Amino acid sequence: MDIDTVYVPTADLLGLITDVSVLAGQEKEIPETYAVCIEWDGQQLHAMAGDDTRMGVSSWHPDDLPEEATQEGVFSRRGGHCDPWKIVLSLHDAADIVKTFKVSEKNRWVPLGLDFVPGVTACHKLRVSRDTSSGLTGKSIVALDRNVKFADVRDMLAAEPTPQKVTDVIVNGESFAAFGLVRQRGGGMKLTFADGRVRVTVGERFVGQILAARAARRLNPVAA
Repeated sequence: MDIDTVYVPTADLLGLITDVSVLAGQEKEIPETYAVCIEWDGQQLHAMAGDDTRMGVSSWHPDDLPEEATQEGVFSRRGGHCDPWKIVLSLHDAADIVKTFKVSEKNRWVPLGLDFVPGVTACHKLRVSRDTSSGLTGKSIVALDRNVKFADVRDMLAAEPTPQKVTDVIVNGESFAAFGLVRQRGGGMKLTFADGRVRVTVGERFVGQILAARAARRLNPVAA
């Protein structure tokens, strides 16, 4: 395994991007939210996005592969040993990665290589590539860092809030519907209300939140 490359199954990388792209701001004129952030923390790969009312982070760990995908050979390449890195891509570039590497169901576990190229005099770059060892056509695409002030979504969602009992919570239905498109990996959707926000947990690898427009009869905090 190349020590500087992070290997991720095609379906998982594209799934991470797709999970959060629907939460990103859709206006090109606001680059801080018209973006998807990709982060390798040394152990897990994360994708995150958000706008002024909602946000989310979707994660992948090399151990997430099912048994049938952990066979020897090309499928054994997963994860990496490189230092942590983070890059912010435009929503357009993120969508281009999904479009470029989309494959059939039978090739979902084919690994993609992610190489972070730090910029010294220029901007950071992320190279996503697929070699020919899988039997598929080799492909490569390079996306540039947007160099914008992107909110640290993963840090903002790291702490589990103390839930509060309410009789009802009103949110924007169209905005909330985006969470229904997130892949359910390891469980269903859990909603927790706290401090004017609804925390949305989907399975074991996604957490997000949406601002509540109104909450009726806020009561005392209850134990989680």
